[in-house]
Amino acid sequence: MIDLSQLAPEGVCLDGATEVLDLGDGLLLRDASWQVRVMPSNRDYYLEIKGKGTWEGTCSRCLEPLDLGLAMESQFLGSRDAELSVGGSHTLGSQDLDVVYLPEPLIDEAALAREHFQLHAPMHPLCREECKGLCPQCGKNWNKGPCSCHPELAKEPGVLAKALAGLKINLEDA
Repeated sequence: MIDLSQLAPEGVCLDGATEVLDLGDGLLLRDASWQVRVMPSNRDYYLEIKGKGTWEGTCSRCLEPLDLGLAMESQFLGSRDAELSVGGSHTLGSQDLDVVYLPEPLIDEAALAREHFQLHAPMHPLCREECKGLCPQCGKNWNKGPCSCHPELAKEPGVLAKALAGLKINLEDA
């Protein structure tokens, strides 16, 4: 825990690590490590969070297990002034920073790191960019070969195909 009311002028830098970090919804981060740095800036606090780990999930197209290296880095200004956080951003030197309202004097650095890993986790991870996904009829993984149900042939004919099928053209006279 970081006590903002007892923060030294030079700030504090804490390192943390865990073998497994639960990101919620069944997602895990293995071999996670992070560093949280907090430095006072006038009445506010400059926070920097860096971390890395191995994100474990599934490909969003073919549902195969997937391990991705995940690195995150966040910098923002923490303020106890609710008026400053209304603006949403603040310039510190030449850097534009997001402003986060910190109503409590204590910060749990492990919870803060977990939250930032969640924000950096992929929304639609793919095992590879050209992943073909699963057959919508039989569920076979198309990356491992074609299925026998041929879903492309089972599609409903379009309006143009239906109109052309209804035409009676006599090609013998031509």
